[in-house]
Amino acid sequence: MSKVVGRLKDRRFDFLLSPGEYDGARKDLHDLLGNWIDHEYTITVLDLGGVPFEVVDLVVGVVTRILFEGMFWGRDLPGMGKRRPLMLVLEEAHSYLPRGGTAQFVAGYAARAVRRVFKEGRKYGVGAIVISQRPSELDETILSQCGTFFALRLSNGDDQGRVKATVPDALAGLIDLLPALRTGEALVLGEAMQIPSRVRLPLIEPRPKSDDPEVAERWRDKRVPGVPYALSVTAWRRQRMPNAAGPETSQGGAGDGKSTG
Repeated sequence: MSKVVGRLKDRRFDFLLSPGEYDGARKDLHDLLGNWIDHEYTITVLDLGGVPFEVVDLVVGVVTRILFEGMFWGRDLPGMGKRRPLMLVLEEAHSYLPRGGTAQFVAGYAARAVRRVFKEGRKYGVGAIVISQRPSELDETILSQCGTFFALRLSNGDDQGRVKATVPDALAGLIDLLPALRTGEALVLGEAMQIPSRVRLPLIEPRPKSDDPEVAERWRDKRVPGVPYALSVTAWRRQRMPNAAGPETSQGGAGDGKSTG
């Protein structure tokens, strides 16, 4: 009982336990689909960064199934399906599409939904891109359905082996270049390239805030008195990023559609 009460009080689960106006009466699944894919922008980003790890598998599976079923049953309608194809991009896929399942995701719901997209989606105008830093940890069925691979720098032998298995034996030596690739360089293999090629991808500007900290420099800095640990813990509980210069800013979670052109 205490665990149930804890879940009810945890704001991170609000999107599951308190769906708001999406109750099937005021708004239904067709409103959700329209909010996701029917707007003037070319890209919709669903930020699941605030979703608890325990339910990531369920959330990814449900989102994928809603999109697939909507495109399947509307495949011949104007503005849907084969008349307006949809591409799903699954970032950090090894986290919820693991090879052979894990203690959390044995025969996971997300894996079953994504497998269906990879196996049947192209007939109904639905495609998918899987992005992962650890291809050796990805679901084998999903990986086997990928027609084209963009392989950036990989140093792990298991990851290199999964990529090597996708190319003919005569070109396997090309995989030896993977550990030596520079930032932005990639090997493109598969249906999109008649000949496997080494290419240079344009870097995004401005760069995302994902650089590693300058450890040695930061450790030389003087100790900061009065570190606001309480502010950090409060932000964790409220699921809002703290802002020392002003009020807290909201952190997107499941169902927060953020679109960029």
